[in-house]
Amino acid sequence: MDPVVAAAVLGASLLHASWHALIKVSGDRVVALAGMNVVSAAVALACMPFVRVPHGAALAVIAFSVLLHGGYKIALARLYRRADLGQAYPLARGFTPLMATALGLLFLAERPSATTLAGVALVSAGLVALVFERGAQRLAPSTVATAGLAGGAVAAYSVLDAYGVRLNADWAGFTVWLVALDGLAFVAYALVTRGRGALRAWAAAPGRVLVSGGLGVVSFGVFMWALGQAQVGPVTALRETSVLFAAMIGARVLHERAGAARHAAAALVMLGVMVIAVGR
Repeated sequence: MDPVVAAAVLGASLLHASWHALIKVSGDRVVALAGMNVVSAAVALACMPFVRVPHGAALAVIAFSVLLHGGYKIALARLYRRADLGQAYPLARGFTPLMATALGLLFLAERPSATTLAGVALVSAGLVALVFERGAQRLAPSTVATAGLAGGAVAAYSVLDAYGVRLNADWAGFTVWLVALDGLAFVAYALVTRGRGALRAWAAAPGRVLVSGGLGVVSFGVFMWALGQAQVGPVTALRETSVLFAAMIGARVLHERAGAARHAAAALVMLGVMVIAVGR
């Protein structure tokens, strides 16, 4: 993978973990995620005059992707009610690189090298190991199932968005329209299900809304750009190193338990990142 692409995705993964931490400490996570979307949709709408409108087939891809993004956010909100950041996030995202790689092979005819596959496997193993550290909170089967739904949605929308970017041949136009429509749809969902309580929550914490929304826009924009530059499996694997940052934030900032297994898992993740970065 191009070192510039790898470095950009790693930087975006830190931003990604940061907004997840802000959502985790929020009261109603659906409202908090929708607050982010208020910001992201506003930014995207402001950018619309400066990008090309996606053609019909790309718009159809965007419509399906909006459903997947919305399902992911609903599952994520439920997951964060039931588990620590350092557990819930790795569980939701741990298998995503492998699933995305498999879907990329099936639907995009991407054939990663053996070196890249090894790196993706190492990253996934490290992320999953974060969940099973000794002394960690025991998770109910329903929580694991919710995490599986969230991770599956991420893998599916990653491959679908990669297809859409390439189909549209213009990552900026595709991304702007996706972010705008996805943001508006989820804000509408929050207003229907939470009513005026959502408006009051956004008004009570405007700083958190703006910061989380800004982090989300930048991190997702870099991810979409990278999907147009490299195979979806390695890109998603590098993006999921945000789990490592989330575990560190959970331990240092949110004072969640962190043992030796978490450090060993971090070493696996970083080894996988290095393998992906040098792989072809």
